[in-house]
Amino acid sequence: MKLVIFDLDDTLINFALTRQTAHVLLAELVTREGIDAEAYLAACTQVDRPLFSLFEQGKLSRQEYRIRRFSDPFGVLGLPAPQALVEQLNRCFMDCVNDRPHLYEDVLPVLGSLRKRGIRTAVLTNGPSDGQRRKLKATGLADIVEHVAIGEEVGVSKPWPQAFLSVVTAFSIDPAEALMVGDSPELDYDAALNAGLMARLLDRDGRHLDSGRACVRSLQGVLPV
Repeated sequence: MKLVIFDLDDTLINFALTRQTAHVLLAELVTREGIDAEAYLAACTQVDRPLFSLFEQGKLSRQEYRIRRFSDPFGVLGLPAPQALVEQLNRCFMDCVNDRPHLYEDVLPVLGSLRKRGIRTAVLTNGPSDGQRRKLKATGLADIVEHVAIGEEVGVSKPWPQAFLSVVTAFSIDPAEALMVGDSPELDYDAALNAGLMARLLDRDGRHLDSGRACVRSLQGVLPV
């Protein structure tokens, strides 16, 4: 193993925790407008993944995705979407998740151990380029990992093989010499194997232990013995 490639959100960055913090702020904003915050946030969760998938496939622009993730929930609730409020919700969310992200506790020790062993490191993520770059800067990861590949910049996103191959090509190594680590069974694990890489599924809460995939409960599990 010469290279370890990490997913970003919910692998290195505890995006679920950061999103919870952001949702508290969003709830305050919609409540002031007389909107049921619990129902609105539930609708946000309902529409976000399908919209993000369209963004990953290039069927929605970055801005369309960002606006619709907060405007479409109003439609789910049968309400008109106030443009000014939608834009405010988007700014609030982006400022929170991009500029105040939380790293998991095992990230820096593992990256340091890999560096000491001469194993190179990279990040491969599908998120919007500007937001992901802000997270990398805020956490200091931009100065630690050797290479960052973002689907929007590369021109192809996970699960397409070229997304993975663009990273191994940057290091001039064979795909079989690289290990992909991420929390998505389909986008990180299955897709990496399909591209010829090794893979480990990061399963911090044990949801996928019976899936037949090679799982680790912590990033410590990717370190060579």
